[in-house]
Order: sequence, then structure tokens, then C-alpha cells
Amino acid sequence: MIRLKILLSKKIIGSTLLETITASIIFMIVFIMAMDTLTRLAKATKADAEYFAIENGLKKCQTIICTSIIYPKSETYTYEWGEITVDILNYRNNIYQVNMIACTNKSHKKLFYRFLTKNP
Repeated sequence: MIRLKILLSKKIIGSTLLETITASIIFMIVFIMAMDTLTRLAKATKADAEYFAIENGLKKCQTIICTSIIYPKSETYTYEWGEITVDILNYRNNIYQVNMIACTNKSHKKLFYRFLTKNP
């Protein structure tokens, strides 16, 4: 009880006007940055969907290559959006360099992807 009276009798110090304005400005900047990021994420275009399809095709080809026994060769995988050309080259002892080139049909954009792998 005495402790409560001591706590209630102490003068509560509030924040100054300068601290309040500074905090408000910081909150406003964070809010503006969040809204800008949100609007950029919401503006997905058809070209972005094409890139997602290409990336998905590259990932599928990488999974096929990494799970099968590989040897130096060149293959082409055809998709509805275009094709992926895969070149497998010797790198070192039982390690292969895989070069993947994705080319779209409509816009003729090219994406290059390169990685090293070994036989499973």
C-alpha cells in the first residue's frame, strides 16, 4: 500500500514537443516506405508472369538434371512460352558445368543460368 502511494505521488514526466514531432516523422517515413513497397508488389504485369514461368521452367530443368545421371550433351526443352537449351560440359573430375539458356517465343528475351553439379 505504501509502495503504491509512493508510485502515485511521483510526478510523471511526459515527452517534449520535439520528441513527439520526431516520433511522428519517423512513423510517417516508415508508413510511406511500406505503402510504396506494397504498391510495387501489387503492380504485377504480364511480363512479370512470363518471368515467373521461365524461372519455373529453369527450376524444373535443374531438378531433372540434378536427379539423373548426366554426361556431356546438349538438349532442348520446349515449353508453351519458349524453349530452354541445356549444354552440359566437363568441368573437372566427375563435375559438370551446366549452361541453361531460356529464350521466349514472343519477345525473344534470353535468360542465362549456369551451375556446377556432379553425378548422384
